[in-house]
Amino acid sequence: MSTNQPFSHRFMAMTVPCEVMLFAPEPAQITQAIEANTRRLERKFNFYNPDSVLSTQINQRKTDSIAVDDETLSVLSLVREHSLATKGTFDIAIGTVKDYQQQNAAISREEAYQFSLPFMGLSSWQLEEGTLYFSFPQTRFDLGGVIKEVAVDQAIAIAAQHNASGVLINFGGDIRVLGGKPDGSDFVVAVLNPKDQSRPIFALPLRDQALTTSAHYARSYQFSDQETSHILAKQGTHHRILSSTVVADTALQAGIFSTSLTIEPTLSLPDSVGVALIDDQLNVHQDTEFLIS
Repeated sequence: MSTNQPFSHRFMAMTVPCEVMLFAPEPAQITQAIEANTRRLERKFNFYNPDSVLSTQINQRKTDSIAVDDETLSVLSLVREHSLATKGTFDIAIGTVKDYQQQNAAISREEAYQFSLPFMGLSSWQLEEGTLYFSFPQTRFDLGGVIKEVAVDQAIAIAAQHNASGVLINFGGDIRVLGGKPDGSDFVVAVLNPKDQSRPIFALPLRDQALTTSAHYARSYQFSDQETSHILAKQGTHHRILSSTVVADTALQAGIFSTSLTIEPTLSLPDSVGVALIDDQLNVHQDTEFLIS
């Protein structure tokens, strides 16, 4: 294999196409380790798998406190930190809505939220010294909005441990880059046109950064009375935001922020985070002045 050409490996996991591109001495060994780890995370944290650790230890818990393993503690700690930065807009306790709807298929969207809202939000759970505490027995977690990003971040860590010099991980549009290409150039990542996903609307160079784009045009969620965006929130997604793209240090941070911006685009985020919002006229914005003009 030419050292100027990346080794590429593709597979399906977490319902999305996953791609690993890297420059390394033993690329096949690295990509196999990344795929195996991604599938491990999928099994461990799958909301819809009754045998997952998320289901058996957290969502089917019998007490209000649970001792969690180091990896789960790390994931939940980071999720809580970034969720606090969104002022609670991002909420993994949205699993409460999904769980209640699964048990009561005929209820409306309004009824699902009316029941669930008192048991959601950052006040419904706490972490302390390796223990996860719940305020209400009804609270359920859905980590579908974070585990793909965690898998991307862990993939980068695996590649770095194997001395890869340049890596691009792309799991369903959640992207993180380590280093650059052998010629010294950056990786370039395209963001798709929300109204024509066969065409890019802009592209960005990345080096040691993550980029995620959240949008509600590709997937949906079905309540008994209506179909909504798969990005669930009581107030729904903002009607003028077709997609939000965030560049940050990690895929987890970028993913939480990009999802939150589709719900509340006026959120104030850290200065180190880059943001691009695409409106309903396909204009690209790096601030939210257009929403009040």
